[in-house]
Amino acid sequence: MAEAAAGMVWPLPAALCPVANFCFYSSIYLSSLFLAALSVRRYLGVAFPLRLRGRGR
Repeated sequence: MAEAAAGMVWPLPAALCPVANFCFYSSIYLSSLFLAALSVRRYLGVAFPLRLRGRGR
């Protein structure tokens, strides 16, 4: 975001560039994994409602 706001020039120290990339891509992958885990949990809740009833959230 800092790069886009500064006219596509990296205004921060050079050491922060890899950190910013890591944070950007980590958030994409982690949100995808979270949605996949949530989908699996919901599928198991629908497919096997009595088995998952006793487990907490």
